Amino acid sequence: MDNKVTRTARHGARAFAAAALAVGALATSTVGAHASTSVGFVDTSWGNYDNDWADEGLISTTQHSHSGAAGLWQLVLWQDGFLSEADVDCQFGPRTQAATKAWQAKYLGASQADGIVGPKTFGEASSHLNSTDNGFSIQYGWKYLGRDRNTGRYFFDTGYTHGFVNADYNSATNCR
Repeated sequence: MDNKVTRTARHGARAFAAAALAVGALATSTVGAHASTSVGFVDTSWGNYDNDWADEGLISTTQHSHSGAAGLWQLVLWQDGFLSEADVDCQFGPRTQAATKAWQAKYLGASQADGIVGPKTFGEASSHLNSTDNGFSIQYGWKYLGRDRNTGRYFFDTGYTHGFVNADYNSATNCR
């Protein structure tokens, strides 16, 4: 093989490798791009529901403390017996923080109990999501959660909310 053919083959191989890396990066970023608070709400990947929340943002007494996302987390705490239904008010205060620490100690271990809901805590909670119909309907405990087909946004209701509450990071519409 002469040098020109060899150089052309190497150039083609490099171009192919670069294209493959670019496609891989796009695929990776698209899967994870819906993550965190950047989209403004707790959302679904419409794939495996049992890890839907493993990429969500932070909720604490100082971050997104009055929000539908905080309410969704309180729903988890209610379903697992750490809060009452009446405590689901979309306000992450001292009571929710203490319940979160207790939940984290039980499910993640005492060393992980910091009272801040992040990807690890939300991820563990999403591993407890259930479905009886291949992901169309999602439950945490016995409570059904909604997922908007167009946006992927989670929503929920309780006997104490004023209708459905979107699990938004910056809004608490329909919460008390």
